[in-house]
Amino acid sequence: MKKIRILQVIPALTLGGISSVVMNWFRSLDRNKYQFDFISFNDGPLRQEILALGGKIYIIPTIKQRPFAHLRAINKILSSTPRYDVVHVHNSFKNGVLLWLAKRKGIPVRVCHSHTSGVENKFLLPFIGLLKSLVIRASNVHLACGENAGKFLYAKQPFTVLNNAISVPRYLAKLHDNREIRQQFSLPLDKKIVLHVGRFSVVKNHQFLLQLAQQKQLDSSVHFVCVGEGPLKDDFARKIQAANQQSRFTLLSATPNIPQLLQGADGFIMPSLFEGISVALLEAQASALPCLISNTIAKESDMGLKLVSFLDLGDTAPWLEQLNHLSVVDLTDDDISAAFLEKGFSTEGVLRQLTAFYQPREFTCS
Repeated sequence: MKKIRILQVIPALTLGGISSVVMNWFRSLDRNKYQFDFISFNDGPLRQEILALGGKIYIIPTIKQRPFAHLRAINKILSSTPRYDVVHVHNSFKNGVLLWLAKRKGIPVRVCHSHTSGVENKFLLPFIGLLKSLVIRASNVHLACGENAGKFLYAKQPFTVLNNAISVPRYLAKLHDNREIRQQFSLPLDKKIVLHVGRFSVVKNHQFLLQLAQQKQLDSSVHFVCVGEGPLKDDFARKIQAANQQSRFTLLSATPNIPQLLQGADGFIMPSLFEGISVALLEAQASALPCLISNTIAKESDMGLKLVSFLDLGDTAPWLEQLNHLSVVDLTDDDISAAFLEKGFSTEGVLRQLTAFYQPREFTCS
């Protein structure tokens, strides 16, 4: 049987987010049948695992950084032999040129995958209509991580929701003394640990956590642990210091040990300005943590386990009340696994859906 060669286009080889979704697929797929290679615009800690699993990696500049070098790089990659059977682009409207070149090169399956329901980089707003039109016309498989993300990119065009699935057994809570985990990450042993996992960027709204931390109504036991990297991390650290809130926060680097950190936490918080289906939020629910999230996050993110509270960013009072009294929901591993399976967010079910899109089809250049 001929191996199907798939070129995944992701923003960075970093832990979490889109990369986490694609790596869940890569780890679980039959690699005798499917070959994943990667175009990325930033190197990162996933490099070693990708190479160990047999994938190739192409680190190239973005079209904004170096347009001619970008075009030369993707032209060379798409011209390689044997030809790729599938190009799967996860940066959605930012990579219309890449999808258009894939079409001109005769790549039969061209997947556009929307993972967001908004535009973070405001400089793109004047061009968003053109960018959307380009990716829709250049692709022939239209996917989205949720209804809102799909409607944002495709409007009235048809699309398929492919859930951001996780490998649930990795996150199921285990019986242990979480003091060991807290000691491993130098976290306070006598505090209520509230975890946030996400890139330090405007959309993740870390500033809201600082706003909560400065409220007198917040119990002194609440301690925020923010895990991730990003352009605003240093700035956020400076703001914490300027507000004299160092005792409220621990900032950690991105790590593959998210399951352990979740098991050492008492709650999870995500005040994003907008968000599709968050992988980090799914992981927190699989770990049976109470989750306080903004009501701008896709409702499909809730697995129906009575763990998620959707709260208004315009009113801090409900956030403070729930942080002060984090609920504990009595759930078994079977309860959690069944909920993820029923909602379609377990890796096994999603892979059957995904591989159906990857099957060869007749190519047309029109």
